[in-house]
Amino acid sequence: MEPQQLTFGTLEQCIEAIPEHASYRMAPSRRARWGTGIGMLAGLSGLILSKVLPASPTVLIAAIALLVIEIAAFVIAWAGELSVFNLRPSRERREFAETLDHDLPHHLELVEWMRGFPRERLQTMSAFAAHRLDRFRSKLPLLTGSMENLGFLPLATALFLQFKDLRWPVHLSWPEIVLIGALMFVYWLSMLQVGVRLRLELYDTLLKSALADDRR
Repeated sequence: MEPQQLTFGTLEQCIEAIPEHASYRMAPSRRARWGTGIGMLAGLSGLILSKVLPASPTVLIAAIALLVIEIAAFVIAWAGELSVFNLRPSRERREFAETLDHDLPHHLELVEWMRGFPRERLQTMSAFAAHRLDRFRSKLPLLTGSMENLGFLPLATALFLQFKDLRWPVHLSWPEIVLIGALMFVYWLSMLQVGVRLRLELYDTLLKSALADDRR
């Protein structure tokens, strides 16, 4: 049954109900999220274990076991995600075109559904979404900085320079362990915030499209 008033909550429900193309999944699966979390927890636990307990064969075996768990968790988490990546440009372009053909009817159907609500309501929600999006874009760099524009290669180079002299067993100070844990938490939080920003941009686009179609 169609709701009496359009809200961001009902709009979110309609967006979530849209089926995604199999080759165009932007968010990692639940297995990938859980595997990544378990891997990060195992790695951090290994660092803390090697720091708290005195060096002994038992501690070494436990640290190696946690390292194996960490590697296995990451492999299991992301092995299934590799199928969504295509290294052949022609196949990537073809699948991207298929996703556009798949998404377009759902987009038009959603915009047409939104046009059934009063224009004043659409204008109010559009203005509010644009306002919140501007505020979000101004506040998000305080958390992520320019990470979104930095790219993968400089980050990989920085990680290589950071860990190229690392030796086993790992000897990290408590401030370094706390910093690693804090960086993991901030990274996860920044990913959540980027996801919220992308959804706000979608709200803004849909509302403006509904208003533009309504003027025809």
